[in-house]
Amino acid sequence: MFTTFQAIFLLGIQSHSFFINNDTEFSAVYESQKNTVKIRWKHNVTGIKMYIIQRSPDNARWSDIALREINQYTGIKTFYYEDKQPAPGENYYRLKYITIADNAEYSLGVMVSAATPAYNWVMFPVPVRDLLMLHYKGTAIIKGVITVLIQNSSGKIITRVRSASLNKIIQIPVSNLGKGIYDLRIIVEDEIIWSRRFIK
Repeated sequence: MFTTFQAIFLLGIQSHSFFINNDTEFSAVYESQKNTVKIRWKHNVTGIKMYIIQRSPDNARWSDIALREINQYTGIKTFYYEDKQPAPGENYYRLKYITIADNAEYSLGVMVSAATPAYNWVMFPVPVRDLLMLHYKGTAIIKGVITVLIQNSSGKIITRVRSASLNKIIQIPVSNLGKGIYDLRIIVEDEIIWSRRFIK
């Protein structure tokens, strides 16, 4: 079930992560203090009569969570929506466009990683271009060297990075990766403590 919403003006957001789809100017920001996801997009094309925000746990199964109707007098405008019920871990968001001809088009899905207990990392930006950032926000003490693995869709390890356990921020160059979907795993003492999928 979804609800019609009004635009919300945002100031001074302090977020864990920021994800942008440059093709549609569609973005999602996770705000840890409120455990909400702030969604933003710009209406700058004609022929659209409705926007529908969709959310997915896996970038495959999508549910409508909100809509915004557009009339012929709506000019260039930025819209905002706040998802107050993100699930712990990965949340994917996208825009569904309904045209005046009743055709449906979609933006690319963008992933936001909401807070989870203990070993919690935030990965941004997704989709990524040249540099992937990992920020440790967990409460558990990491005992041992941090190993980060990036694997392609067939499971082949493309990138391996080692970091000291005290490091809270890890930067991973990914300019050598082609466009596609990759799996990232964080391993400490032979145990996978965190894993996520990202888009390049």
